[in-house]
Amino acid sequence: MFKKITAIILGICFMLALSSCGEKTDTSPLKESEFISSKVDEETSLRYDEYKDYVIVTGITDAPDHIRIPKTLGDKEVKAIGKDAFRDMGWVKSITIPDTVVEIGEGAFYGAISAESILLSESLYEIGSSAFYDCRNVKNVRLPLGLKIIGGFAFADCTKLEGISIPKGVSSIGGGAFTGTEWLSKQTDEFVIAGDNILIHYNGEDEKVTVPEEIKVVSAFYDNFFIKEVTLPESVQEIGEYAFLNTSLAKINLNDNLKKIGKSGFDSCLKLKEISLNKNLEEIGDFAFSSCTSLEEITIPKKVKTTGDGAFARCEELSTLTFLSDKTEIGKNICDSCGDSLTIACPKGSPVIDYAKKQGFILDII
Repeated sequence: MFKKITAIILGICFMLALSSCGEKTDTSPLKESEFISSKVDEETSLRYDEYKDYVIVTGITDAPDHIRIPKTLGDKEVKAIGKDAFRDMGWVKSITIPDTVVEIGEGAFYGAISAESILLSESLYEIGSSAFYDCRNVKNVRLPLGLKIIGGFAFADCTKLEGISIPKGVSSIGGGAFTGTEWLSKQTDEFVIAGDNILIHYNGEDEKVTVPEEIKVVSAFYDNFFIKEVTLPESVQEIGEYAFLNTSLAKINLNDNLKKIGKSGFDSCLKLKEISLNKNLEEIGDFAFSSCTSLEEITIPKKVKTTGDGAFARCEELSTLTFLSDKTEIGKNICDSCGDSLTIACPKGSPVIDYAKKQGFILDII
């Protein structure tokens, strides 16, 4: 009998193992590692942070015409380019990133206006927000097939960029990622779709828009002054970074499958007075509803795990902010510059209680 039971258990485990092999694992290959120290490489003049398992390039001490990142620094692989590492280096003519690099940080090459050539790592997993913003002389960029994330405004105002192909495996593209490029200006479809069913741009002028079926991520409406109402299909799982930033949106119909609202997803939607968040929502990004100056009340569903920094900052008319779970973590200054009459309602034991008390908001334990 014992042998039969053991055989059954082993069989089940084998089947589970087989089934898990087909699952997608969209997790960054850059794992957490212990920080050791910050250094400068004498040969290349590159500044870098050394970790136990790798190094991250953080800048440079001179002003070269060509930026060539080596595969290793201090006998460790270069795995990432840090935030703003080469920001506003307008004289740089070319950028070469080795195949060891898996992440390019936010604003890393922002303002490299003279760059004509960008050679990316074949192992690249993520391109951060505004990473190549205003690289206005680049005409062609080859994105590696394994790329998963393209941040908001990543290639914005790369005005000459016309040759770019977005791999089918890209699972997230932030709003405005290609705004101001020659490539985007040539996209004539009403709904511009890229990567793994990501809606990245809307060419129409309708006030009421229904997003097409099968779309998984919506990042399309940045700076659109026509739209007033948007309906999402059940397939949408994410509102991308900056998706509705600075729009005339007054109403949006969310679906039950939505899991994430990205950074600044509804930032500066001045006409948005109310929004009903769906019960399966899990994450609200930094500044998600910042400067929604007409928003009057909002309820955070039980499944939301995190509410980011400044999520409701400068929501001047916000009168009631309700948290249904005592487990929802909050970022810094979530209600910065909101009115003194704001009531924050939450269960006993919620981490938002201390914040509400410190800021002098009205606290309601539910």
